[in-house]
Amino acid sequence: MKSVLVLLLSLTAMLVSIPDGKAQSGGHFVYQVLNLPPSARSAALGGFVIASPNSDAALAYHNPALLNSQMHNRISLNYSNYLSDIQYGYLSYARDLGKWGMAAAGLQHINYGHFTEANEFGDILGSFSAAEYSFNLSYAYQIDSLLTVGATIRPIYSVLERYVSWGLTTDLGILYHRPESRLYLSLVARNLGWQLTTYATPTREPLPFEVLAGMSYQLRHAPFRLYLTARNLQQYNLRRMINEAPADAGFFDKAGLLATTSLNHLAAAVEFIPGNLIALRVGYSFLRGSELGMSGYRGATGFSFGGGVNLGRIEIDYALASYHPAAMSHTISLRIGMGKLA
Repeated sequence: MKSVLVLLLSLTAMLVSIPDGKAQSGGHFVYQVLNLPPSARSAALGGFVIASPNSDAALAYHNPALLNSQMHNRISLNYSNYLSDIQYGYLSYARDLGKWGMAAAGLQHINYGHFTEANEFGDILGSFSAAEYSFNLSYAYQIDSLLTVGATIRPIYSVLERYVSWGLTTDLGILYHRPESRLYLSLVARNLGWQLTTYATPTREPLPFEVLAGMSYQLRHAPFRLYLTARNLQQYNLRRMINEAPADAGFFDKAGLLATTSLNHLAAAVEFIPGNLIALRVGYSFLRGSELGMSGYRGATGFSFGGGVNLGRIEIDYALASYHPAAMSHTISLRIGMGKLA
């Protein structure tokens, strides 16, 4: 009863915290770096992992309620060779505070590369760069054996040529787990906050706020864990300009459009874990496949693949994610146990 009451109160707090105004899909927000996968495991499992037990402290980036004693005194180093010459990384460390809960700190950095600077006449004036940074402080508290709640506060610094912006966001997460069922359920409200200072105009731009729900389930008699994540639950139609059926559309056309619109919220994945030594992973993001696949040929767009090896105090993960038939990203993660492992 206590767990249910806390869950209801937490859900209410999340809903009250939702920003005013109509939410929009990608391309209308500042600080899009906040939606990149923080680790190779996340990248391989569809981009977001918000309901999974693991020793990877980087997972708290998308859901602070995932902080657990397995992450105690562990460092997570992550590097991604993203699209074109864009590169980003994430460094995190977690600590068990005993009866006070779990805490983690992380630093994210993305470098968008170098650009040629020119005036309106086409004269080359030099070059400039662009980068963004965020510092993440996460905390989680286990209410009882079933329920964990967590929160992250995240200041952001963005510099695009000579233009600078500061922001502040908060994430709220809930994780429900009944040990004997092997089922994890979660709900997360991410990127609640503000653009504190703007780049060049007095108008503040919205942050990429979203509500997510996720689940993971470990099969009882097979070495597989299944994942399902639903993103942007605050807005149903994520591709409004495309997913609008004509007034004279038939039943099957409307049904197909309804199915596509619903699936665009989902990312599904499976992890093969035959033992403690290795893991193999594959995921699929329906929205990524729908938005970025070429007309008539999608190839592997939307799919992600990866694996990991556990060497005891050191764990290594790798992920390959397809964003376009001609563009893939590579992510590698290194997790190091400091001192005695939990």
